[in-house]
Amino acid sequence: MNKILALAYIGMLALGGTVQVSAAVLANTTANGTAYFTYDRAAWATVTPNEAYTTISGVPTGASGPTADVAGQRWMFPDRFEGTAWVAAAYPSSYLTGPTAPLASTLIPMLVNSYGTNSFAANHKITDYNSTTNPFGYIGLGGSLRATSDFNQPGASVWWEHLALRKDSADNVWKIYATSGAGNGSIFELMNVTEETVNGNLHLSGDYKFGNTDWYQFFQSSTAATINPNMVLGHIDLTPAPEPAKALLSAFGGMLVVLRRRRDA
Repeated sequence: MNKILALAYIGMLALGGTVQVSAAVLANTTANGTAYFTYDRAAWATVTPNEAYTTISGVPTGASGPTADVAGQRWMFPDRFEGTAWVAAAYPSSYLTGPTAPLASTLIPMLVNSYGTNSFAANHKITDYNSTTNPFGYIGLGGSLRATSDFNQPGASVWWEHLALRKDSADNVWKIYATSGAGNGSIFELMNVTEETVNGNLHLSGDYKFGNTDWYQFFQSSTAATINPNMVLGHIDLTPAPEPAKALLSAFGGMLVVLRRRRDA
């Protein structure tokens, strides 16, 4: 039996496998890979139960109503996403949207930016997180998001540009930030968080809410609505890139499958 277990362990090492015995962040953990951002459309639309309608300039029209996940009653919804090639939203023209609809997909993958030099278009935040030397550093993401409200007519919006993950040193809470443009600041807090080191890089997973962020405080002061800061609005999962050995073995395995199929054809 011991020999069988030993052989199994050797086999795992040969495949580049890592046994994760506990969720823990080790010394000098860095960040790479992809952050998978999902949004709950109904939650975004109803995070406040009622709202007043305004003109595109923010002037109240005198009308108000309940929020719902239907056109004309959505408190907020993401309607445009830009990736690593995005430089900047022109202000104010890019903030005036006209009639729009939510993003078709609720899953948005965002690559992690590199260390030292920007590997994406201008204005993206360079990653400088290190669990030991810079635990409150940024994990720059290749993503910019525009959010629009049905209650601000005929369609003004906010751009959250060049998103990044960062643990706030003031409260030790992971947050999602917009790092450039007119919409910069903390947007969401993470809750139900899991942090662990996988192959030397951070695996971070959590639900997000407005919490006590910069944008929550702005919305509370600038709208007639009462926002629920603790409503879960979606999820984000930072997944490290696979080890080169694993990627190579996976590609080699795929080639073997193709060769076998050709041989058997």
